[in-house]
Formats: sequence, structure tokens, C-alpha cells
Amino acid sequence: MSNSAAAELFWNIFSNTGSVIAYLLYKRFTVQ
Repeated sequence: MSNSAAAELFWNIFSNTGSVIAYLLYKRFTVQ
């Protein structure tokens, strides 16, 4: 795997995870 491919995979996972975390934080704060 080349560095560019690894970086692309990393950012895909990071952005997806960040979206999930942001969504969970949003739900937590809107419920309260």
C-alpha cells in the first residue's frame, strides 16, 4: 500500500468516525 493510499484510507475512517462522534455528541446535548 502506498503512502497516498494509506492516507486516503486513514482520512476516510477518520472522517466517518468524526461524523459518528459529532452525531452522538449532538444527540446527547439535544436530549438534555
